[in-house]
Amino acid sequence: MAKYFDLLRQHQNNAEKPSASATKTADHSESGELEKMIADESEIDGNEYSPSDTFSSNPLLADEEEYSYAETTAKPSPEAITPTRTTPLGYDANISSWLTVCSQQMTKLFKSASTNSSGDFNSVIYELDTLLQRLDKDERLIDVLELEIATRIKQIRALDDDLGGLILKSIMMMLYAIKVGGRLKLNRDELRSFILAAMVHHIGMAQISGDIRHKKEKLSKDEVEEIRTAPVKSHDYIGANGVTDAAILLAASQAQERFDGSGPQGLSGLDIAYSARIIGLLSMFEALIHYRPYRNRLLPRDAIRELVNHYKQGFDPRLLKVLIESISLYPVGTFVQLNSGDIGQVIQVNPRLPLRPLIRMMFDSHGDAISPREINLQKQPNLMVQRCMYEEGLQELKDSSAQGDR
Repeated sequence: MAKYFDLLRQHQNNAEKPSASATKTADHSESGELEKMIADESEIDGNEYSPSDTFSSNPLLADEEEYSYAETTAKPSPEAITPTRTTPLGYDANISSWLTVCSQQMTKLFKSASTNSSGDFNSVIYELDTLLQRLDKDERLIDVLELEIATRIKQIRALDDDLGGLILKSIMMMLYAIKVGGRLKLNRDELRSFILAAMVHHIGMAQISGDIRHKKEKLSKDEVEEIRTAPVKSHDYIGANGVTDAAILLAASQAQERFDGSGPQGLSGLDIAYSARIIGLLSMFEALIHYRPYRNRLLPRDAIRELVNHYKQGFDPRLLKVLIESISLYPVGTFVQLNSGDIGQVIQVNPRLPLRPLIRMMFDSHGDAISPREINLQKQPNLMVQRCMYEEGLQELKDSSAQGDR
């Protein structure tokens, strides 16, 4: 954790003042905003695909003081994998097609949940297995997927006028669950269980009134109470659809619990199911880094800082450390401005040199388009990132430059 913040401070010492939308930290002193944030990481759902007794030693069910992730079946190290990609990282038709199908399946599932009708979990499981098989062959495809997601956030949200935000959350939770699951060295079955739980953990929110879910103003007491029923709705919906995976079901009912006992049931520490501790943390992180009707989204580094500064006591410190170690300072899909002034999009992260990503340069210092070119900061020692931003931050830069020219 200390190493992460040393890098963060080093970066910030060289950085320009970021735009408001790129790094604005939400004021969570207002109970309405906090309750809505809690709603984003309240419920969990998943699917059963194999007998639950096969997970008797599953870390997702473990409550021991010491975790022994090394004893699980780990994936081969990146060095042991022969990359299947021979072209520069970028668009991948197979990954793009996969994301389209997976997003459509999640849309169908959440629509079924909204009417409390039977949901098709098997189709989601099939798509997930397809992805994991590809990642086994080339772990770096996770960067391709992250870039594809980053460029299609608006399209995914637009899949359904009412449920689009929940569907997008599922896709983002999948991405971060893959990253964290890899860091925890979960074996294939454990990883699939974990990712499924992350993708559908909030499905009970589909049964909460859209007027409440989309409300920008402070929630009333009755509205807060309705939101707090979402974990039960998730749990019941999962069970009604034949899911018996204990890790997923426990997470469904406990993801709102906090390590310090401040959750709705008052569970604390290791009394909270391991799966719920992970999903609750990831869901809060996801809520911070993505747009909500009541606030701007944070950059991942600022979301980590927010968690550490304001919510540290609410989460298992060992899992918080794992999250920090899994998140890049400059995530794939974000835009960065170099000390040269030019701006590009991060298309690949170097795990060993996180401050030196591969970037596709696309704009000049005013935000005007330039001929695209790729720059690998590992090979350009004189260049460095001075600023990181989302797409809306880039738009603000363009607007500011346009006003300055008038």
